[in-house]
Parts: sequence; C-alpha cells; structure tokens
Amino acid sequence: MNGDTTFITSGFEGVISPMVRVTHEVLDGWNLIVLAAVLLLVVINKQLYPRQFRQLLSVPGGVAHTNQLLREWTPTRSFIGFSFLISYILVIALFVQKTCVIFSRDVLAYNSFNIFSIVCACVAGWIIVRHLILALMGWLFRQKELVTRQITVELSSSTLCFFVITPIMLLVLYMPYTIFVWIGIGILFATALMKLFLEFIETRVFSKMPSLYIFLYFCTLEIVPLTLLLVAGLRYFTHNTVI
Repeated sequence: MNGDTTFITSGFEGVISPMVRVTHEVLDGWNLIVLAAVLLLVVINKQLYPRQFRQLLSVPGGVAHTNQLLREWTPTRSFIGFSFLISYILVIALFVQKTCVIFSRDVLAYNSFNIFSIVCACVAGWIIVRHLILALMGWLFRQKELVTRQITVELSSSTLCFFVITPIMLLVLYMPYTIFVWIGIGILFATALMKLFLEFIETRVFSKMPSLYIFLYFCTLEIVPLTLLLVAGLRYFTHNTVI
C-alpha cells in the first residue's frame, strides 16, 4: 500500500494548467433565427408583391426587363427592395463570419454575435458608401436615371445571390468544411462578375458612353476595391497580416 501511494502521489512534478477544449462547432441558435427571418421576408414579399418579385428576379434577362420594371415601380423606394437589401446584408455577413471561423479555426474569437454585428455594419457601410458615390457620379454627370438602373441591377444581383447562397450557408452551419466555404466564395465571385457585366450593358445602352470610360469607371468603383479586400483577407488568414 505504501508503495502504491508513493507512486500515485509523487509521480507528477510542476503545475498542471487546464487547456481550452477545442471545438469545430460553428452553429449557434441565433444563426438559425437570422436565416429564418430572411426566409420569412422572402415568403412575405412573394405573397404580397408577386409581380414585383418576378420582375426583380428577371432583371438579368436584359435591358428590356429593367425598362419594364422601372416603368411600373422603383425598387429603391419599395418595401420589397429594402427588405431584400437587409436580407442580403444579413446572409452575407453571416457567411463572412463563418468563413473567418472555419479558416482561422478560432471559434472563440470569431463566432460571437458581436462579430456578426460588426460584419453587418461593414457590409452595410460598404453598400451605403457605394450608393453615395453613385449618387455623386449621377449628380456630376447628370445621369440620375442611369444610377437608378445600376442600383436596380445591384439589388437584383444581390437578391439572386442570397437566394443561392442560403442553402450553402445551411451546409456551412451543419457541416463546417472548407469545400462549402469555397463554393460560397465561388457564388459570390460569379455574382460579382454577373453584376459587372449587367451594369456595363445597362450603362453602354442607356448612356452611349465609350466602352473604355465605362471600364475605367467600374475598375475604380468595383474591381479594384473588391480585389484589395479579397487579397487582404487571404493574406490575413495565411500570413496573419494584410501587408
């Protein structure tokens, strides 16, 4: 008995420090509440504004669809436009947050509602700044109708984007694998390209501006800022710095 007691009590030296339990669980209850609220807004708009709902989704079909929509109503001054913009901000912010969680493997640092709120504010701020720049351009060059068309195209593309990415978001929540994150990033990239193409066509047809000027305009407003954000994000998660 004395030998056993000595072996048990004297076999350890130093201080035993507790370790934080590592988990790869990214799903929180409030995540499902956010997605449920977004889906509820979609159902409400589909039931209350069926024609506007179809017209907004048909904008990528061509300039004629945009003309028909703008003759009947203005998306920027409607409930359906505002609610879908809010839905886009919520879904994209949630996806960006979970992307940070999965790439960093740091649930404690990124998987909180506070981080989600910060990302929401960043996404909303980006949209507001872009709209202000568009409004300034429209005022300087007296192209307010063209700005309305661009915002309409942006709203339609954003709506299609969060429609498509919501099922991917559910997969990310329940199966947090990087493959689903990259699929979501691919959807965002494809949507951005589609939006640029549609805005280029709308601008070219409506304003008759030279293609080179339109390309330089979108490089300044769209391509360069988004490229910088993408490169900064990749460098942060690979090298822990954006420089």
